[in-house]
Amino acid sequence: MKPFSLIPLACLLIAGCSNIGEKRTELSAAGFRTIPATTSAQLAKLVALKSSKVVPVTGKQGTIYVFADHQKKALMVGSPAQYQKYRAIKLHQQKIDEQLLDAQVNMDNADWSAWGPYSSWGWSVASDPL
Repeated sequence: MKPFSLIPLACLLIAGCSNIGEKRTELSAAGFRTIPATTSAQLAKLVALKSSKVVPVTGKQGTIYVFADHQKKALMVGSPAQYQKYRAIKLHQQKIDEQLLDAQVNMDNADWSAWGPYSSWGWSVASDPL
């Protein structure tokens, strides 16, 4: 793998981590429930939790996993089994994203000279003069 191809991969991974909407979708698909914060005490506890992170919380009933959604002012709650399903969904999505990025890099590095004199029609390489 060329060093330059690692830069888009890093950007893709960073962008994937910061997409709250995608994380909400993945958590919902795994079975997490959304509980809106309706009281001032609930809002205060919600603000105290880290945003954009799924964290374990241990209580009397055992461990649950929570995600503080500050934008929606809600808490997403799931069981350990739902958390494992979320991790599997997230891993599957990362593999898909990496395959897409590899395909894009392969297209960018493709040798279009096999098309002969028609390889520089102007649309194959953005910097080619017409």
